[in-house]
Amino acid sequence: MRETKSLLKRFSIYIYRMQASHEILKLIYEIVKEDSQPLTYQLKPRELILRSMQDWSSIHTHLNFLEKEELIVTKQLDTMIITITQKGWEAAKEWEQSNAVKVNDVN
Repeated sequence: MRETKSLLKRFSIYIYRMQASHEILKLIYEIVKEDSQPLTYQLKPRELILRSMQDWSSIHTHLNFLEKEELIVTKQLDTMIITITQKGWEAAKEWEQSNAVKVNDVN
């Protein structure tokens, strides 16, 4: 029984992190999608900080999660650089399209 509760707790924490992290991924997608080469756009942390309601420590936690899921890549140059991967691009685009369908269904 305890093992099941522990597993459920870990799963619910994972789901929460995934949802919060995907909000950051969607934000990254919104920033890079207008670029002619969005998969090579070098996003700086300040661009996320200015557009997000979260503090840097939360954003950084979500970036680490997204990187483990192979949805983004981070590099440390003079400052941190964030790029969206093909996998991340496709996931964010799919969410955008599914949300557009949901909005159209409501109307």
